[in-house]
Amino acid sequence: MDTTVAKAFLVLEVLARSRRPMRLAAITEAVGLHKSNVHRLLSTLVELGYVERDPETTRYAATLKAWEIGVSIITANGLRRAVSPHLHKLHVLTGDTALLVAPVGDEVLFLDRVATARLLRYTPMNGTRAPMIITASGRAFLSRMADARPVIERGLTASPDTGLSVEQLMAEVASARRQGYAVSAALTPGALAVAAVLPGPGGVPAAAITISGPQRLMQGDHLETVVEHLLDTCAEIGEVGAG
Repeated sequence: MDTTVAKAFLVLEVLARSRRPMRLAAITEAVGLHKSNVHRLLSTLVELGYVERDPETTRYAATLKAWEIGVSIITANGLRRAVSPHLHKLHVLTGDTALLVAPVGDEVLFLDRVATARLLRYTPMNGTRAPMIITASGRAFLSRMADARPVIERGLTASPDTGLSVEQLMAEVASARRQGYAVSAALTPGALAVAAVLPGPGGVPAAAITISGPQRLMQGDHLETVVEHLLDTCAEIGEVGAG
């Protein structure tokens, strides 16, 4: 691995995920590199157009160049193209937010969503990640693993403030395995999400569809209807590719 390239991407990722421009000292602390090294990397990224430096505040921020690349990739993504019409259909049928989610290591990545403005607060932004252990889609992925315990243990170590335990999560994963879908209210306060897996080649989970809405509404008959439409849609889509 070219360590210089890896370090440059690390710096860019920190800036891309920051909600505001960052000073050199804060970037250095975030990436754990020497200040002079980070300064050189930033200078290169500025020259390439991926980062900009405010001459007045001396703070750095990611530009839209990385976003342009990301848009090109997601537009060409075969998984998103195949599932997107079904997300729209689910949104119309349920009135709730429908999301396409992919597994990435011990996390999930939100690829696409269909939601009304009223429901945006219950919806993770496209391109964001979350631990598997706190998301409905993540628990759906865990339910397809031969042994989910190592992922759960790593997740709780990385996110110790979830209020969850290994045994509680193992029980919820077992329930998801029996039911064919997973439920979670841990990601967004006031919201409840239901998710089911979309299998890829060989039956390995390639993605999941999640339906999310206000917890006060996601219960009783409405929740049963949501689950029915979700499972029917996943069966209709069948096997999908990873990208």
